[in-house]
Amino acid sequence: MKRLFDILFSVVALLMLAPLFLIVAILIKMESRGPVFFRQKRIGRGFMPFTLYTFRITAGNFSQQDLAAAAGGDVGSTRVGGFLRKTRLTGLPQIWNVLKGDMSIVGPHPELEKYVYKYVDDYNGILKVRPGIIGVASSTCSDEEAMLSGRDNSEEYYIHVLLPDKIKMAKGYVKRASLHYDLELIALTLINLLYPYKTFTRTVEALLPYRRVIVVVAELTICVISIFLAFYIRFDGTIPPLHLELLLRYLPLLILIRGVFLFAFSLDRGLWQYASVKDLFNITAAVSFGTLFFFAIVRYLFGELGYPRSIYVVDWFFNIFLLGGVRLLWRLHRERGIEQGTKKRVIVIGAGNAADMLLRDLESSPFYSYHVIGLIDDNLRKKKLKIRGIPIIGTRKDLSTIVEREEPDEFLVAMPSVAPSVMQEVVTELRLYGLPVKMLPGLMGMLNGRSSLEQIKVVEPEDVLFRPPAHEEYVEVKSLMQGKRVMITGAGGSIGSELSRQVAALNPESLILFERHEESLFNLDMGLAKGHNSHIIPIIGDILDQWRVREVMERYRPQVVFHAAAYKHVPLMEGNPYEAFRTNVVGSRIVAEAAGEFGVERFVLISTDKAVNAVNVMGRTKRVAEELIRHISKEERHSTRYLIVRFGNVLGSSGSVVPIFKEQIKRGGPVTVTHPEMTRFFMTIPEAVALVLQAAAMGSGGDVFVLDMGKPVKILDLARRMISLYGLKVGKDIDIKITGLRPGEKLFEELFNEDEVIEKTAHPKISMAVANGRINHHIGEFLSEPYAVRGGDDVKEMLERLAH
Repeated sequence: MKRLFDILFSVVALLMLAPLFLIVAILIKMESRGPVFFRQKRIGRGFMPFTLYTFRITAGNFSQQDLAAAAGGDVGSTRVGGFLRKTRLTGLPQIWNVLKGDMSIVGPHPELEKYVYKYVDDYNGILKVRPGIIGVASSTCSDEEAMLSGRDNSEEYYIHVLLPDKIKMAKGYVKRASLHYDLELIALTLINLLYPYKTFTRTVEALLPYRRVIVVVAELTICVISIFLAFYIRFDGTIPPLHLELLLRYLPLLILIRGVFLFAFSLDRGLWQYASVKDLFNITAAVSFGTLFFFAIVRYLFGELGYPRSIYVVDWFFNIFLLGGVRLLWRLHRERGIEQGTKKRVIVIGAGNAADMLLRDLESSPFYSYHVIGLIDDNLRKKKLKIRGIPIIGTRKDLSTIVEREEPDEFLVAMPSVAPSVMQEVVTELRLYGLPVKMLPGLMGMLNGRSSLEQIKVVEPEDVLFRPPAHEEYVEVKSLMQGKRVMITGAGGSIGSELSRQVAALNPESLILFERHEESLFNLDMGLAKGHNSHIIPIIGDILDQWRVREVMERYRPQVVFHAAAYKHVPLMEGNPYEAFRTNVVGSRIVAEAAGEFGVERFVLISTDKAVNAVNVMGRTKRVAEELIRHISKEERHSTRYLIVRFGNVLGSSGSVVPIFKEQIKRGGPVTVTHPEMTRFFMTIPEAVALVLQAAAMGSGGDVFVLDMGKPVKILDLARRMISLYGLKVGKDIDIKITGLRPGEKLFEELFNEDEVIEKTAHPKISMAVANGRINHHIGEFLSEPYAVRGGDDVKEMLERLAH
């Protein structure tokens, strides 16, 4: 059916447009030498290449049209070419591609080969259908040219910022593809081409200082039109001279009465774009009172019995219809400017008054980037009903099926009146689907100052994880911690503080918090004292102070030690190698050897993926720390089980990209990304710590556990998602700036070294890295030396030697 429609449409269009093609061809040839048509290789259905035809818009350097044909960038068009681009006639020759079968009238945007193979996984699904002349992208991304113009590298921006949006829209089209949807897109495109939205809007904005006068004149004009229509219909299109004379005689009186009641009901002050049921009530009341007064004066004061009574009724109806209709048309005009294709697909949780208010606001405002695809409510009687045209598609029990079928981008919780405990339960459940979750605050909460509209824009680490957080517990950790003495170094840091909270919840005999930063330790101690009965022992100390570390261990005799203290900022450590070596290597050695000396049962080193095939100072210090722990664990003079847990970046930690991006977005941008291809493994702090505890319970000594962090995430995608979560649009509200790699940074991180074998454990989210037996003799030599270390370049040389 679709192919038959394409053939019929293209044949008719080519025949009808033949004269236009001829005129355009003559104009192109008259202005510059060269072919009329620009030919370019594109990738079609099933990855089959084809030649795309468009009108030539450049004077001679045809290669300049490559990006323009793909992205609408500025290429120095000729006068004719500029006109063709402005009127969107450039692509008319593609109708020939439709007739040949390369393309369809409606379909995904046809892309260049280099772009298709850059996102080949996405295009595997998209190119199940033919590319099209018209698509969601063509009908919604009207400002693309403006977004590309004036940029230093417009192609780079197109590839990494705009193209992902086009791909998303293309996927949406493939999912909804049907003849009905095609006709809808054709109609939308024709409206975009023919309706002078921007011109009309600019004209109205220019007249805003005279708005009240214009509104009064318009409404009184409607009154005149209504009375003429009433007489015209009453007398079947021919008004007798006698009745025409009656109409004109009493018209000034009618205008005066209508004007008085229009002012009385403030119809000259209302903003038409926010017209509501109350406005319709005011219109009805003003027109009804005006009609009654006019009838009474004409009938009883002037005694005019010849004025037809039916005129009063018909005039009343036309006034209400036209005064209400003009407001509705203005609302439709404003909503016409809202881009639908680039909006995020959201599922609203809740189908009550809050959801109704939210949907009404989304309908009328161009500033929200949401497209609601359905509502969820646990009331079974509401299922399959609709609110403002949006269906209630199921209950929370149906969510897994609904998410798989609808593929939403976000959840929006519209349940402001429920108890906090219920809200927390709902949010926790929604987090399992790996999608951003936003909550709508209640009006009373805002009025009382307990919440604000900004709450709908709160960004949590789980929102940018790109996967569900790990939450399963397969290994019992309670027995490891309950009733034990546990010590945590670096307790005030991001990982250390979360470790402290989770361990405290497991009821240890005592929890020794070892931290050198006074304020962090004070805040952590105060926070833990509120919710836990564990004996909390805050200790100010430095892991580089061997005497202090030994004193604390001798006094409190910890049975489990989590060593989380470390310097971790890559660029900062690149410029401060001496301090990085002292803390991450010497400090780890001091704590680990003290643990063996004082009979600690388990020692857990918190390591990082940057220790794998390390190329920077920070990574090499952690690599050496891992090697130190492996060597110490082989010593037979103590019974301590030494374990290493290795994982990647944690979202929301000090210095991580999430708080940096948050701050940049709040400042209005730009959001800085060092390289468009950079990827990292990410976890939230709570799930990383929970898995660290699981690994600690499994280790037998000398083990290196590696946490499963899912697929690596592009930092550029993370930036785009965060900007989107704040309700902003990349390139329009906030820019993304590529700054280049910083000292010591790698494009890609790894979780295993080349000399390690990966083994599974009892926990599906934890693997074990087993060394191939290689012995690092330099580590043994280092362990036999005193703790002192020289500074400067000697540190980097020492790291090179120890890390290999």
